[in-house]
Amino acid sequence: MSENLPIDDRVKKAWDDLQAVEAAVRQAEQNLHQATVTTRSADRKVELTVGPQGELTAIEFPGSGHRSMTGAELSASILDAAGRARAGMARQVMEAFGPLTGMLSGGPGAEGLAVDWNKIFGSALEGYEESGESAAMSRLRDEIDEE
Repeated sequence: MSENLPIDDRVKKAWDDLQAVEAAVRQAEQNLHQATVTTRSADRKVELTVGPQGELTAIEFPGSGHRSMTGAELSASILDAAGRARAGMARQVMEAFGPLTGMLSGGPGAEGLAVDWNKIFGSALEGYEESGESAAMSRLRDEIDEE
């Protein structure tokens, strides 16, 4: 439909669209700049916080349950909480920037602009559901329980 518009109108529309995307990117970046995600391990013995780039910013051990854990159990709980937190932050980033991918995909030449979130976040998303434990952590926990 926009192909029928005069070139000046198409350029103006493209410029306006670009400015809208730039403003939306700035807003999303600003919203995420101070974002954190705090999660607990499945056994509730480790609480971990990550920053906007998935970096570890805090680790706590609520209660005293961690004191009776073996090194392998504590390690598994820490890794579980870290995986959950990283996945949570990745979801937050996808929610913030997801609408922008729709803004970009409508324009001419946008065929190659699809976002591959798995490529961007890699292992942060692997095996983590919205609310569940990762399959790898579940297997590790089973192995520890068998010992």
